[in-house]
Amino acid sequence: MTAFIDYHIHTHHSFDCKIPMAEMCAAAIEAGISEIAFSDHFNNHLLDIDLGYYDPERYFTDLERCRRQFPNLTIRAAVEVGEPHRWQRKIQPVLERYPYDVVLGSLHWVGNNNMFSNDYFRGNPPQVAFGAYFTELARMAAHGGFNILAHVDLPKRVGFEVYGAFDIRPFEDSIRATWQACIDNDIALELNTKGLRSAAAEIHPAQEALRWYVEMGGRLLTFGSDAHRANNIGGGFEVARQSALSVGLSRVCRFEGGRIVGWSDL
Repeated sequence: MTAFIDYHIHTHHSFDCKIPMAEMCAAAIEAGISEIAFSDHFNNHLLDIDLGYYDPERYFTDLERCRRQFPNLTIRAAVEVGEPHRWQRKIQPVLERYPYDVVLGSLHWVGNNNMFSNDYFRGNPPQVAFGAYFTELARMAAHGGFNILAHVDLPKRVGFEVYGAFDIRPFEDSIRATWQACIDNDIALELNTKGLRSAAAEIHPAQEALRWYVEMGGRLLTFGSDAHRANNIGGGFEVARQSALSVGLSRVCRFEGGRIVGWSDL
């Protein structure tokens, strides 16, 4: 049986999650997960509801407590930084001061447009709404400064509810530019299973985009449940496993100290 690794888990150190870190650890063990990373949100957009919420000192105190409490669970220190290409001067001092094992980069905002806003999608046709996101995503990947690109094609979670469909193919040029930047900057691609729990009912990224990544020579991969509830840890990982294997990817990266230190077979 595959021992899965989940590198995208939130706790009460994220504004949008209320579950204590220790409870998430117990749930991970119960789910048969061998290694986890607590990637709580560090967002700096001035319109973000959790602006100023993240406290790295409090996070690391809790993390070390959990490492002592759960010695048989590998717990990585992680952080999910929103729009790292836009807020580097605020983010970099924190990344340099604290001993993170892995940094996730995510895109939640395009300009002042929130990718979780129904109004954004209602006010724009799909080509414009999705297109702006993928163009900005390529810029973010080219900038780098993080280890894992989180939940590619995130807007389909809300966009699918508004439009009733999502098709990755019209945005192939931007996606391929994103993949090339990831390959050039040694950024791993995340298979994020939260999309399965959305209206789109599809992993991030879409299977066709994952196929493009492999065609271009991409090999760095992680799994993330994007869990904000204990029962979502490791959720959908067998689907993610089959998705990866179907395009020729057979292992995921293991991070420590900001670099890849090993691999785990799927």
